[in-house]
Amino acid sequence: MKTEDLIDALSVDLPPSGPRQIERNIALWMIPAALLVVAGVGLWLGFRSDLASAMIGPTFWAKAAYTSALTMTGFWLLARLGRPGASAVAPLIALAALLLGVAGLATYEMVTMPSPERMPALMGDSARLCAPNILVLSALAAPFVFWAARAFAPTRPALAGAAAGLLTAGLATTLYGLHCPEHTAPFVAVWYSLGIGLAVIGGAIVGRSVFRW
Repeated sequence: MKTEDLIDALSVDLPPSGPRQIERNIALWMIPAALLVVAGVGLWLGFRSDLASAMIGPTFWAKAAYTSALTMTGFWLLARLGRPGASAVAPLIALAALLLGVAGLATYEMVTMPSPERMPALMGDSARLCAPNILVLSALAAPFVFWAARAFAPTRPALAGAAAGLLTAGLATTLYGLHCPEHTAPFVAVWYSLGIGLAVIGGAIVGRSVFRW
């Protein structure tokens, strides 16, 4: 039997798959990942006592907008890196723009506030706990995303793992906002981004094995 005939024979019974089926699977697996993170926040850290009133104000949603944008960028980057030959330039530019934008906002806020307020704005009340908490919550979400993304065929497994780490960390950090009362741009730009960065590094390490083919 020729190789082409063997491939045709093996594929006869395979169900048709749409061009975005893998992305849809990842999106579906993000639902239980999000539920587990919410449970982790509620049972481990506890929801912030002023959550209802905080959700009325703009700062809660400003943080969520930043971390949600990182989530979507991670999804976009993973989808590109997971397909051989697809360019990842556009999502990487979007990621750089997000990080530079938040860094610029944080710098502006630090420069324009009185000197005595700068260190409290940067450190808040939970600087030492923020990054580790985000890393743990990201680890709760990661297995769902990495499992679904195994259907991809990345030629750069470490980078694809980093993108998956960005996706899971963005999701986890968005939901971490249900607990964290910190709201200043310097705090978010430094400590939120540090926690996400650690998860990205962890994702790159895991991706070298999970996405190898």
